[in-house]
Amino acid sequence: MSAPFPLFVVFVWHMHQPYYRDVLTGECLLPWTRLHGLKDYYDIPAIGAEFPEVHQTFNLVPSLIVQLEEYASQGKSDAFLDAAARPADRLTMDDRLFLLRNFFMANTDTMITPYPRYKQLLDRRGQYGTFDEVSNVQERFQPQDFLDLQVWFHLAWTGQTLKERPEVQRLFTKGLHFTEEEKQTLLRVQREFLGEIIPFYRRLQDAGQVEVSLSPFYHPILPLLCDSFAAAVALPGLPLPSSRFAHSEDARTQVRRGVECYQQRFGRAPAGMWPSEGSVSPDIIPIVAEAGLAWIASDDEILTYSLAPSTTTGGAVPVLTPTQRYRPYRVGEGDQTVTLLFRDHLLSDRIGFIYSRWDAEDAAADFVGRLLEIRRQLPPSPPFIVPIILDGENAWEFYANHGEDFLRALYTKVARTPELRAVTVSEALDAAGPTEPLERLFSGSWIGHSFATWIGHPEKNAGWECLDAARHALIEHD
Repeated sequence: MSAPFPLFVVFVWHMHQPYYRDVLTGECLLPWTRLHGLKDYYDIPAIGAEFPEVHQTFNLVPSLIVQLEEYASQGKSDAFLDAAARPADRLTMDDRLFLLRNFFMANTDTMITPYPRYKQLLDRRGQYGTFDEVSNVQERFQPQDFLDLQVWFHLAWTGQTLKERPEVQRLFTKGLHFTEEEKQTLLRVQREFLGEIIPFYRRLQDAGQVEVSLSPFYHPILPLLCDSFAAAVALPGLPLPSSRFAHSEDARTQVRRGVECYQQRFGRAPAGMWPSEGSVSPDIIPIVAEAGLAWIASDDEILTYSLAPSTTTGGAVPVLTPTQRYRPYRVGEGDQTVTLLFRDHLLSDRIGFIYSRWDAEDAAADFVGRLLEIRRQLPPSPPFIVPIILDGENAWEFYANHGEDFLRALYTKVARTPELRAVTVSEALDAAGPTEPLERLFSGSWIGHSFATWIGHPEKNAGWECLDAARHALIEHD
């Protein structure tokens, strides 16, 4: 009997944000690209880089890349950064209300309570204050309180790498009674740090430790661009817009622009793509293949329904065997084929939603134990692949220490377990060899194997109808 292959564990961290800036006014209302950039977008790959034998894949959405560059090199701002930069002794009433309502947007247990001054300010404002209550407490805050709040909101969103900068470490040590000069220094250092993120990914990829993949440029739901009525595959009775939006050329443009954005930053052609929200349909496969992409990925519920009877999702649904679940598939026809991986839904969600409440070592041990159980259920060959795919930024604010303890424990255990090998998607596919054809690809996403998140509700349908009308008006105007 041949020696068993190790089980290939493929971590794909999906780093994404919508494009928050109004292209007409230049105004940006929400700060999430910038705030996650201060910790997750750099720290998550940096933690992995401490383990050379652990290879991973990072999916970077082009609209995220562009926004990071706008902050770093173009001097762009957002409403939260503008509010933070204003001198505390010159704040208007509206400014003060904005700070009190928005500058506690951080997980209380992991990002506010550990810092006494920040927790003191929250207690003074109240945990769940209504607008009227916030208005009534603002007189309890002096200019120094607002200044400390401006600083602590940004310190709380600061990850370990940035925290090690001397200018930032001094503020953590000082803790309170910050000066305007110290605040401006912090904001300057943070902006400079955002410019280091994308070059860091390129260095890691050039060194062979990570693979960088992409999504369509603005993170659209590709199957719905190709045909909004694709939503009826998963939910036959779903109310749909009165006008059918079917513009595969728009989907093709989103993919092409994404590939171009990647090539400009990474100096090579991308190998793979995470379709936004894991959304797939037969219509998108030729578009992906034409763009030169070798692989895409989705959710294992999509695989389940792809193997189910084709008439309806209400009939008998097969239970996937391990050999079905943990192998790649070939989708498409002729020379327009793409390799498709299906993520382990339950394992991915344990990282995203469960383990934040566990002790880090116990969580890592549980995860590795589950991987070893999967290995025991599989034959010794060919190589099998467990795709772990999830949002790469959103889980960590619920973990102690921004998830660093858990990730280090996880990578240590994976690296020390001979039956497991953490590899990039392309490394796994190269080792796996020929892929099995998937005769039918179900249309859906990683959210309930449907598109109901984006279509089917009266307001969502109205949005699609407006989009269709606007597109027609634009074409006529041109």
